[in-house]
Amino acid sequence: MSELFSRDEIEDRLAELQSRIGSALAPYEASSAARDLLELLRAVEELINLGTVDWDDDVFEEQLHGFPVFQSGQHLLQLAHVRKRLATRFDSALVARLSLLILQGSDIGVAFARHGALEAASGFRSVATMMGYLQSRRRHLVGLLHFVPIACRGSQLLKQHEAFNVFLPIVEFSAAPMMGAQYALMVKLAQERLGIPEDPAAEVAMLDGIYLEPERASILEMHKSTDGLHLLEAKESLRPDRLFSAAELRNDILHTEALYAEFDLCGTEFAVAAALVRRLSKDFIDDDYWIRISPAELATLTAEVGASPALIAALTCEATTYMECLSTYAPFVLVGDRYLSTVSLLSRFIYSWRAYVLERKKRFQIRAGFIFEGSVKAALEKQGFVVQNIVRINRQEFDVVALRDDVIWNVQCKNNFIGLSRVDSDAVAFARYNRSLVMSYERALVKERNREHLLKMKLASAAVQHMVVSRFPVVTNNPRIVVFNRIAHFAARVDAVLAAERPAIND
Repeated sequence: MSELFSRDEIEDRLAELQSRIGSALAPYEASSAARDLLELLRAVEELINLGTVDWDDDVFEEQLHGFPVFQSGQHLLQLAHVRKRLATRFDSALVARLSLLILQGSDIGVAFARHGALEAASGFRSVATMMGYLQSRRRHLVGLLHFVPIACRGSQLLKQHEAFNVFLPIVEFSAAPMMGAQYALMVKLAQERLGIPEDPAAEVAMLDGIYLEPERASILEMHKSTDGLHLLEAKESLRPDRLFSAAELRNDILHTEALYAEFDLCGTEFAVAAALVRRLSKDFIDDDYWIRISPAELATLTAEVGASPALIAALTCEATTYMECLSTYAPFVLVGDRYLSTVSLLSRFIYSWRAYVLERKKRFQIRAGFIFEGSVKAALEKQGFVVQNIVRINRQEFDVVALRDDVIWNVQCKNNFIGLSRVDSDAVAFARYNRSLVMSYERALVKERNREHLLKMKLASAAVQHMVVSRFPVVTNNPRIVVFNRIAHFAARVDAVLAAERPAIND
């Protein structure tokens, strides 16, 4: 898209899609639409997380994940069997929500197919593919939630269980394409600012394989330390018949505090946010899932825990465009005269606040750099590289050094980062930051070439190649710069680098 269309054309497309989303939402009454969308999000989150349940029964798991959603009307007996088995583990309301969502998935999958949206329709082939599809669209549904109070200006009420058929087409035909157009604009401006040719195949790899945003050191990369083990002794028991609960939210906070204990997370402003969320999950909880609180009560509560202006501002979304709403982690939406949230939205918020707090700690940045190097090493080893135990040569430090087919691969690991919420709705800011990083990485490659003799002497090999792996999803035409979200393709990239050099060598 960035090659075929000018900047003006892409910006016109963005404006058109923004208007389309607003027009689609305009007829609905804001408070009821927000409540309906929150109910839908609950079912969506539950279906996605159903995949984490261990049934200790391979046959049933295959029946569940393989259930043909697209043709569920022809397999009602099989659905009844699945529902009966779900009922042995979960409460009846949860089973009813899951069953209804599967049936609605069948209807909307057929509708997508009839309208030629075959890729979207394929997301409803089975429960497993539906989980993956909804995971890819969850962020958009949350973005719509924050846009609803702005865009919904009418009096029309959604009929019971109609939310899926109203909101998902908006996501599929307007919201997701709008994000695609925004990313195309980001690529185009980034290429222009770098002065490189436009490439229709270029991408901005914002999200990883499971649609999570990149970060310096995710909770999945952290290991339990002696400092944090005692914190986990306070974990609460969970109801086995729920996929989400207030107790699980509090356990998530505890788990975060334990895994990041080495950075004294409990001694930072994270502790204030954690205290706030814990109070919300105990004093304002409904059905072990909903948070309902008036603006006055929220103001009192934030004052009691000593919340900073930044923390208070982060609780609600003041954005006015859909792309800005897509970038927020705010847990609350104003519905009538009360703020509504859920344990899953609060979990998302507190995790993002962890990143905000840690980002300002130099020790975390340094430690995260070593964790990042470890992740790169592990990824290279999976692809057949033999990582060398080299940290310094003649007092000069190296990040990751690996061998493959008698070639030394010297890999610089750049854990530079800025929260995507600061740039993914601002293509100009992204292009500016992207250029700064790419120029820095290219200078690093020159530096490494100037000292490659150290590696040649250490490993007794004349063939040395240099690469950079970037945590931040940069746009560049330099094949030696690899985005970490695409690290699984590192071997293919280095093969391409070698292939491109052979003609020059032969000449």
